[in-house]
Amino acid sequence: MKTNEIPAGLAAMRKFMEEKKLDAFIIPSTDAHLSEYPPKYWESRKWISGFSGSAGTAVVTKDYAGVWTDSRYFLQGATELEGTGFDLFKMGQPETPDMTDWIIEQVGKGGTVGIDGLVYTASDTKILKSNLDRKEIKLETSFDPFEVIWEDRPEIPKNKVFILPEKIAGESIDHKIKRINGVLKQIDADGIIIVTLDAVAWTFNLRGNDVDYNPVAVAYAYVSEKETVLFIDPDKLTDEVSKEYKKHKVLLEDYNKIFDYVANLPENSSICVTGNKINYKLLQTIPQSCKILDISSPVDHMKSMKNSIELDGFRNAMIKDGVALV
Repeated sequence: MKTNEIPAGLAAMRKFMEEKKLDAFIIPSTDAHLSEYPPKYWESRKWISGFSGSAGTAVVTKDYAGVWTDSRYFLQGATELEGTGFDLFKMGQPETPDMTDWIIEQVGKGGTVGIDGLVYTASDTKILKSNLDRKEIKLETSFDPFEVIWEDRPEIPKNKVFILPEKIAGESIDHKIKRINGVLKQIDADGIIIVTLDAVAWTFNLRGNDVDYNPVAVAYAYVSEKETVLFIDPDKLTDEVSKEYKKHKVLLEDYNKIFDYVANLPENSSICVTGNKINYKLLQTIPQSCKILDISSPVDHMKSMKNSIELDGFRNAMIKDGVALV
């Protein structure tokens, strides 16, 4: 959106808020996978405010709008937000109000604040809800206004993916899944929901180009002793990739079926999640009969411990980078 078009987007947001009886709406910079760098489909904060930094949160109320960002983006924010109807709030500065406190002051008792639960972490949503509840302010998590007001919204990417060979990854898909299930057994969990794109990429040796400068692909996953499922748009899969995953007994399901799948998890199952790495909408989809184990991601722990082939890859990359720099 061009700078002179941004106020029109802001007006459309306020019209949407009026129709849904919302007094404020919060727009983070993340996507459904809580990525720092989201695919263009989820660049909602950038679209409505014009601010293109990788970190920042926009808030729209009936009368005011602002973007909270850190010191890396103070100069950039001041330039990009000029004439947009959004004020710059410099986080960490003594004169800058806390975002939630500011929202509470603007909305007041009996008001309603909206977020899209698909792009908000479960842990952040719980904290926000707790703070609003104390002031008798309702939190509404079910709306994505950009489905309505963003007319030329890009599609979720359909770029083809590929599988990183074991000789480069240093570990097979089978072995990684076996290790994950081993940890699940130790903590008495029946399965784990994997949401973040880097964790999905590591688990399935999956690589793509859905995000600029990040070799990831938009997908969810569920791993258990019973079955392992990769939720991904079938248009992204070549016959070769599909055959390879089937060889490893990975079930392939459409990307959007993750919610139906999670909603139908067996009663009384123990499901492993990580509160700051699962979106609120997906967490709320887990049946109430299930036990939720909110722990630090075992997949991230495994991914952080690099094998010898990965370490050699890092060293080779640094050599090439050094040569390019010189």
